[in-house]
Amino acid sequence: MATLRRIRSLIELDSVPSSPSREDGENDEFFEDEFDESEAGHGEPALCGRCRRFDFQAFASAADHRRGYLLSDVRAAADAPGHCGFCALLFDSVRDVARPKDVTENELNLLRLPTTADPDMYVHMTMSEDYRDARGPQPSGMRANRMRTEIADRFSEVRNASDHELCLAAEPESAAAINGDVTGRYLGPDPTSEAHYDAIQSWISECSTSHPKCNQTVSGTDLIDARSSPLPARCVEITKPDGRLYLRETGGKRGTYITLTHRWNDETETCKTTTANYEDRVNGRGFDVLPKLFRDVLAIAARLDVPFVWIDSLCIIQSGDSGADWRREAPQMAQYYQFSLLTIAGTATDMTDGLLHPYAPTSVPWSQAGLIRLPYRSPAKAPTGPREHFFIYRRSLPLIDAYLTAVRDSILFRRGWILQEWLLSKRLLWYTPSGLVFECHTAGPRTEYREQIHTGNITQPDLQAHLRLKAAFQINPDAASCGGMTILDFWYRALEMYSACSLTKPEKDRVLAVAGLAKEVGLILARKAGQGLDGQHEVYLAGLWLRDLHRGLLWEEERAEGEAVWTVRVEEAPSWSWAALMTRVKWPVRSKGERKAARVVGVCQRKRRGRHEGADYVVDARGWVVKGGILGSGVPERARFDATNMFACLHLRGKLRPVHVRGYLETDENLHTAAFATAYSPTPKSPCQWRAICAPEKPEVIIGWASLEQLNVGESDRCADAGIAVHALHVSTRYLRSGLLLKHADPVLDLLFLEEINGDSGVFRRLGVGRAFDTDLIREFETTTESNIQLV
Repeated sequence: MATLRRIRSLIELDSVPSSPSREDGENDEFFEDEFDESEAGHGEPALCGRCRRFDFQAFASAADHRRGYLLSDVRAAADAPGHCGFCALLFDSVRDVARPKDVTENELNLLRLPTTADPDMYVHMTMSEDYRDARGPQPSGMRANRMRTEIADRFSEVRNASDHELCLAAEPESAAAINGDVTGRYLGPDPTSEAHYDAIQSWISECSTSHPKCNQTVSGTDLIDARSSPLPARCVEITKPDGRLYLRETGGKRGTYITLTHRWNDETETCKTTTANYEDRVNGRGFDVLPKLFRDVLAIAARLDVPFVWIDSLCIIQSGDSGADWRREAPQMAQYYQFSLLTIAGTATDMTDGLLHPYAPTSVPWSQAGLIRLPYRSPAKAPTGPREHFFIYRRSLPLIDAYLTAVRDSILFRRGWILQEWLLSKRLLWYTPSGLVFECHTAGPRTEYREQIHTGNITQPDLQAHLRLKAAFQINPDAASCGGMTILDFWYRALEMYSACSLTKPEKDRVLAVAGLAKEVGLILARKAGQGLDGQHEVYLAGLWLRDLHRGLLWEEERAEGEAVWTVRVEEAPSWSWAALMTRVKWPVRSKGERKAARVVGVCQRKRRGRHEGADYVVDARGWVVKGGILGSGVPERARFDATNMFACLHLRGKLRPVHVRGYLETDENLHTAAFATAYSPTPKSPCQWRAICAPEKPEVIIGWASLEQLNVGESDRCADAGIAVHALHVSTRYLRSGLLLKHADPVLDLLFLEEINGDSGVFRRLGVGRAFDTDLIREFETTTESNIQLV
């Protein structure tokens, strides 16, 4: 038996009494060196005497929620036979932390002994919620889910912090949870447990009752009551009490439903709804072939007492009707995702095993350092729960990295359809290999362990862009700008992200996969233009908005170093649209004082061979797009918004000039010069797709650059000395501004490079985009007569 002796301190900082295992002074003595495994769970580390008497309330009584252990004691307990699990966790967290300089600067310490050898150093422990500063005593408990560890002497304010992420968690029915002292949660490894479903219900309830932004559409045109929403045209109904499934025609009805976002695979193709099996499914047959993912989603809905589920492959007729149902339903997805109670998403690369299976021991956050159970003692007069303990663990991956790995870097986020589903869904429930992640528009993402994920700490540029995009889309859409960007800026940023994603059926889905998003953007544009709330007269053509087409046409292929040349052309889309190619694209930054040059005078929405003799719709003096004929009432028939539009022939009036395309601009110096001269930012890096352009009469003088993604010239071909002749259409003018006292604004031309089709007079297809800064060329454009051309 170990010898009884009084130790110096249990938690010994600032105003804490000399023996604060209990502030009333009881039980001051304990077996410091004896380890007791009787209270540890199966496989849990034992605790030393100090840690068996850990006093949570000593932290709660301190204004800064900070206490500490003598470092030498922690090291001794960590190194002792059978070692203390908590001391080992603490010591490991500060093992490599440097000793604060101010502690030793006035001491004679020529050898600079390492931190671990200094008996006067302390491990400072600070309790907090998501690392926020302490707010003093709280009536609802201390509310802690994090412990920050630092190295310093006993009273120093200069402390060096560990970068280990130590987390606190309590079981839902434990005293620590009931008292509000520990807000982190441990729900266990089984996502089908009652604790998990209670957590989901609690999150839904909190969001739906406390977040106004999560209860209205993005455009602000409709309020959302997710418990009584307009149902999609069809849903799968889960009947009671037997749980039998039926495909129901639910259009025009109200109710509660859940949506699923998923990646199509061979299993999806096998179980999809077609005209051939539609009647069987209406009668409750034909659901035995559903993959595990779908069955799990239906099981989740049943456990949450939600009677309807919407899954695109089951609720939209996928074949047998020439795509009619798909074209009808695609624009409705904005409403379907926004009005659902929640959207479920699985992030595993292989979803064969579905969503509902226990977390693997190697996937949980504490997989490397283990889960340590510490005693919890309630404050005076607080209710006592059935479990007098809580847990602490070190995250194997920092929270933000775990989130990026499990969610943002998942294969699901490389799927084209996910963008609008992510932006439009009010509540997303991510099933990841390491646990649930709850995400809503107001509060952002948080884990099932009740950890708030601070996405502002993300440093990756592409992910920052994703998050800025979502934040902008949720700011008041009636404002002049959304988070610093207009709604049209938002649209182009969204397309840039979408263009980098994959599609199973690009020939059908390239435009359809953002149709729901387009519908909401159209409503916002219509409201800003004073056209009312329905947006029915916003003209949307092959993924671009007619009102901003002079900018929309200026998309540029963005190919990273080593990235393959595009290989898939979407034949249904016109050459001038970003939708024509399965490749990553980007748009130029809008600049101050831009002036339109070419203008749209008419639109055809039918494919025809050769030149169109007349436009289906013309743009009148008011800017309205109207049919050529007049209705009997004398009111012109205006074009109507169509989010599924895939093709349009543009009838343009503008100025064309010939230019010659030469070789690539291969050096960083040449690229920098070309970018600066044409007000382009940021400067692209070599290798780049930019080619030099010159005037036909001066082939030796570079007048600008061209990015020609559709020029039929081999990659190794530098073009002839005089270059290859193409047509340049002046789309708009921007300005290169310079000077501090004497300011200058030099014009730069935005150009669309074209090729005439099969000798047809005035019918062109796009080759690429570029800019020119040459003053002689600018003067030539000024004196050029406008032409009527057709762009297909």
